Amino acid sequence: MEGSYNWMLVFASYCVAVIASYTAIYFGTRVFDLSGRSRRFWLAAGALSLGSGIWSMHFVGMSAYTMPMHMHMSFNATMTLLSWVPAVLASALALYVITLPKVSVKTIASSAFIMGAGIFAMHYGGMYAMQMHPGIEYDTLLVILSGVIAVVASGAALVICRKVRDVPPQYALAFKVLAALVMGAAICGMHYTGMAAASYPMGAQSHPENLLRGDWMGIPTAIAASILLLLALYSAYTDFRAMERARQAEKNKNESARQAAFYDSLTGLANRSLLEARVLEKLTVTDANKIPAAFMLGYFELSDYRDLSQRHGEAFAQALINYFVAELQSRLATAELIARYSSNSFMVIIPSNDPVMLQALVQKMASAFKSSVAISGKLTLCKWSFGFSEYPKSGTNSRNLIRAAQRVRYTSGEEHQEAALEVV
Repeated sequence: MEGSYNWMLVFASYCVAVIASYTAIYFGTRVFDLSGRSRRFWLAAGALSLGSGIWSMHFVGMSAYTMPMHMHMSFNATMTLLSWVPAVLASALALYVITLPKVSVKTIASSAFIMGAGIFAMHYGGMYAMQMHPGIEYDTLLVILSGVIAVVASGAALVICRKVRDVPPQYALAFKVLAALVMGAAICGMHYTGMAAASYPMGAQSHPENLLRGDWMGIPTAIAASILLLLALYSAYTDFRAMERARQAEKNKNESARQAAFYDSLTGLANRSLLEARVLEKLTVTDANKIPAAFMLGYFELSDYRDLSQRHGEAFAQALINYFVAELQSRLATAELIARYSSNSFMVIIPSNDPVMLQALVQKMASAFKSSVAISGKLTLCKWSFGFSEYPKSGTNSRNLIRAAQRVRYTSGEEHQEAALEVV
């Protein structure tokens, strides 16, 4: 004999399966980045949450089933509890495999089989807990089919949970929800296929000593399971946020250290260390068949910076530096890097060795500083000098290139700029 279903409880069982699936995906991606005690703790918490969710889905689905001929559904409490164990063990295996750095197809296949066997054992262990007399009869083909569904669904869940880490962040939530909906459908598919395999002999009754009645387990179990899983997700999310804050703080700390090591604190430009590292990088070619591309180093120096600093104070000198830097940046838009090399000098990496472009650059700078400008309320004529080097003509290592660039070729106020740069 066959019974009927309460479709509201069937839908509730699907919701529990979806929440359990999402929990598995969340814990799978969360545990991947952990190690040591934290990893073991979240593996255990994830296994308990997921296993309890699958187990709860089973009994919500059982409660959705109305027994034929007014039979009453009830369960042996001890066997019902024991049926929870394989669900948790199967979930623990799933989470463990999900979080391994690398897995082979063979590992996925064997894990899917073991996990599917655990879910299979949970389902039919829960059915056996009904202790029917005479016993439940099963369609062998449908039992085998339910086992195949359990194994295939387990394999799909393992693959999905491993692939979800590769999804771009902006699509991660949508992908996880979609994956949970698919996995929930697979879990329900196994359960209801197993239910379809069962038939009840005429006059069959549950054991009179069964303590758990099926007609009141549905909605309360669904609510309790959902609350448990949502609390687990909230706990994991809270921990995740705390970890993200700590990670961001460490990132900011490292960035601050990098900023201090490679950037000038007053102008924000690259400092000498970063300039030298960048020049060395340009001279280093990993492909043995290639040679470094030609480039130039430009050297700018504020000639009377120290005199002005002593005469007008440090604040004035800093304002002069900021003005000079702003002019450099506006006229060197194509520069690869502008660095503050010393208190009053700057170096520029120019990704070209075109003499015409270099001549035009010096002319632009001469035009910008040919007249006095107001610096901190004082009319000031910026006096500066310029030098340059070019790779490979001026040298083939960073030290020689920098030293060659520091040899002054032009000083502001000179009348013959072309002659000063004729070595280009």
